[in-house]
Amino acid sequence: MLIDVHVPHDFTLFCVGVAALCVMALAGFAPGLPFWMHWLVFSALSIVVLLTVRKPLLGRLQPNRGNEADLNYLVGEVATPSEDVPSHAIGHAELRGSVWTIRNGESAPVSKGQRCRVTRVEGLTLWIKPE
Repeated sequence: MLIDVHVPHDFTLFCVGVAALCVMALAGFAPGLPFWMHWLVFSALSIVVLLTVRKPLLGRLQPNRGNEADLNYLVGEVATPSEDVPSHAIGHAELRGSVWTIRNGESAPVSKGQRCRVTRVEGLTLWIKPE
């Protein structure tokens, strides 16, 4: 568990370790349970802990792993619209070889092929401003 917390920062093995510790405590308090019951409880508890604890741990201890934080490096990059985009409308543009959904946040329309700067990222939508 300690290696998982300090090295890959993924918390998968940490959650499985928490389930193993809980089963160990269960075995200490109820020594008469059959061996297969320990495996059943361990399997179910591992899944429950992974689904309920891992994501909040990642969000709290590694705040840069969120969707918007991962894409904030695109702010300031140059995107090229693949279609005309009226003011305050949604369209598509190419950026770094991929097609993205864009929103023209300015009052001026953007024409196809015009250079635009990414001003912010919301989810998977890039807000652009014509240069």
